Parts: sequence; C-alpha cells; structure tokens
Amino acid sequence: MRSEIIFFLNLVPGEELDEGGDPKIQEQKSDMIFAEIKSIGMKEFYQAQTAGSKPEIKFIITDYMDYQGQEYLIHNNIRYKVLRTYRTGNNELEITCYGGVRDVRAPVSD
Repeated sequence: MRSEIIFFLNLVPGEELDEGGDPKIQEQKSDMIFAEIKSIGMKEFYQAQTAGSKPEIKFIITDYMDYQGQEYLIHNNIRYKVLRTYRTGNNELEITCYGGVRDVRAPVSD
C-alpha cells in the first residue's frame, strides 16, 4: 500500500549571493508523491557495502514518470540521497537511498 508521502528535491544555485559571493543554494521540491517503503535486503546491503555504498531505505512509487532524475528525496522531514533507481516490469520505480548524515550536502532537514 502506497501510504507514505515523499518529495523529490534538487539543490540548485539561486540568483542571490551569500556573504562569500557564491550563489545561495535553493531547493526545488516536487509535488507530493505516494510511495511504499521496503527494507534493504541483507544480500543487497552487503553487496553495496563491498562497493562502498550504504543503502538505508527503499521506496516504491507507482509511476516512474514522477521521478525526473532528482538527486534527493524527502521523507518524514529527512533528506535522503538517491543511490540508485530501478524500473520494475510495470510502471513502478524502486528508489534506493541513503540518509543525509552520510552526505555533507544532504543534512538532516528541520
């Protein structure tokens, strides 16, 4: 059942400059998308570990067209980095992510 709410997110340079003269980063957030949470299997987890990845959570969305290659995903106010996507036989998309604490550019959201 797809009862979890997620948002896709891109971080892009904005028009305004910070005190150092660099463009301030702005968030481009998608519309609300319903998803199902799946756990990371033990085999998948350990295979990813050997490749240096740390998958933590997996989401399934009904329509792969809702995902436009965004780098981040927000669920329950936590920003996750998209590690990989996999389109299943029908229109579903499986999205494997890891938590923001392991990515400097993806801090845990307020």
